[in-house]
Amino acid sequence: MTSTAANRSSRGEVQSLARALDILELLGRSEGELGVTEIGPAVGLPNGTAHRLLATLTRRGYARQVGESRKYTLGPKALVLASSAREHLGSLARPYLEELMEISQESSNLATLDRNAVVYIEQVPAPRMVRMFTEPGNRVPPHATGTGKVLLAYHDEEVVESAIQQNGLVRFTPHTVTDPRRLRQELATIREQGYAVDSEEMEEGVRCLAAPVFGPDGRILAAMSVSGPAGRLSESRLKELIPHIKRIADEFSRNLQSSG
Repeated sequence: MTSTAANRSSRGEVQSLARALDILELLGRSEGELGVTEIGPAVGLPNGTAHRLLATLTRRGYARQVGESRKYTLGPKALVLASSAREHLGSLARPYLEELMEISQESSNLATLDRNAVVYIEQVPAPRMVRMFTEPGNRVPPHATGTGKVLLAYHDEEVVESAIQQNGLVRFTPHTVTDPRRLRQELATIREQGYAVDSEEMEEGVRCLAAPVFGPDGRILAAMSVSGPAGRLSESRLKELIPHIKRIADEFSRNLQSSG
């Protein structure tokens, strides 16, 4: 028995199900189609085992084999399931986002990482005439946003590398981080302090403060943020909000973990 299999057995996991989920997560992270010889090594499985699992996932509609390439991507059932899960997560997050909005008097958001892009899934808008509005479903690059940097900071290095290679570190404002080494240094700092700041990096005149939300397995699931005009979210105001957003994000994480 391999160490991975032994660990799963000790946690009471069903090995074949865990392996299938590993494959689905890999397909979900990939920008393109993947072949069996790419999938097997990436999830630590012999190619024959990966092929049998992919055949089952394909028959059930959770994976799809593409044309002449015979490579795989997510199937329609997986996409429907992912969409439903995001909607459910947004509903669960809403009371916590409302509390964050009430404390900050700025718009609060929840976002996840999907194929190297940040996807906003819920927002509670601020009760102000001038406010930030991000429509659920909107996709933005992770390196230039507070939510995105939090999500990258707590993901594996391969996810960070994929985001850099696939997206490029595009400059949106004079404040955007475009150097991979500097971005990685900032991600390390985010992990140490437990929050991220986007200081006019995606859009001039807009600041964002974000904190991580962890799922039942203890891994990064989403990012919670508050965003508003830079004039209102000054450095001193951000410092006041840091303990609040960390507390609220932590309470939401613990709620998810207790119900997982």
